[in-house]
Amino acid sequence: MSTRIVKETDVPILLNQILDELRAIRRLLEIQCRVSVENERTETAGYESQETPSVPTQPVYTTAHAEGYLKRYLTGRQVKIVEAMDVKPENTVIRERMHLSYFMGRHYAIIRPLLRDLRATLQRPRPLCFDLSKKSPEEISVWTGICDRLFKLYMLDFYRYNRNDRVVYLRVRRQPFVHNYLSGGWFEYYVAQASQKLLGDRSLLALRNVKLEAEGGAVCEVDLLLVTEYQHELSLAVVECKSADTLSDEDARQIRRRNSLLNVGMQRSAVVLPEEPSPEFAERWLSDTGSQVIGCTQLEMFLRSL
Repeated sequence: MSTRIVKETDVPILLNQILDELRAIRRLLEIQCRVSVENERTETAGYESQETPSVPTQPVYTTAHAEGYLKRYLTGRQVKIVEAMDVKPENTVIRERMHLSYFMGRHYAIIRPLLRDLRATLQRPRPLCFDLSKKSPEEISVWTGICDRLFKLYMLDFYRYNRNDRVVYLRVRRQPFVHNYLSGGWFEYYVAQASQKLLGDRSLLALRNVKLEAEGGAVCEVDLLLVTEYQHELSLAVVECKSADTLSDEDARQIRRRNSLLNVGMQRSAVVLPEEPSPEFAERWLSDTGSQVIGCTQLEMFLRSL
């Protein structure tokens, strides 16, 4: 065995050679490591694509979709909209009336006597006097708040509240818009707003005072027409508002004709009254009209079923 004698001057050269070899080995190891990682990722991605099916995206409906749906629905029934109003009008005065209507509807149990007497004097306005001395501070606040806003919206000729005697004096104005509002318009406003709040994002389209005309010339009206979304499907619903807590034979005929024209059954048609009707009353009018007859407290249940 021969022994090589390394000169002192050769040591730096040998060290450089060793370092070069070590660097080459390191580069080879890094390349092999990267290849292994990439292969593993490719295999995992292929496995996931085979084992995990892609989840289909659900449609997101907008007002434009609802408008298209309504147009197709009415065309299929050979019906067209002659006139309709938005539930969110731009007119400032109308918005103020709607705000008042919602407040009145929320406190209907308190102000029922006021609305009853105002309605009774619409044809022949006369001074009215209401004694509030036996009412609670909250009830007095509701009464005076509503009377004050009615006066500011030009629906009362005069209004005065005597704080000492706790007596309200007022008289309704004899104007067509006042008659329409106090005879039932306020309740339509209330139901429209309450429906919007209860439905939330499910309400895609809402129209008030809708006048419909069939191909043969038949005309019907809908107080509130809704297009809603439930479980990724659109559907149409109609609501009739009756603030007088009564229904006439003519009401029944109109509602029945409207339901037939639009092909809506009891699940998507309702007549709403301020107070919950008796079971006998509701059953009778369901039979006569084909619509559910409900009170405001049952409105949420009806809307949830759409």
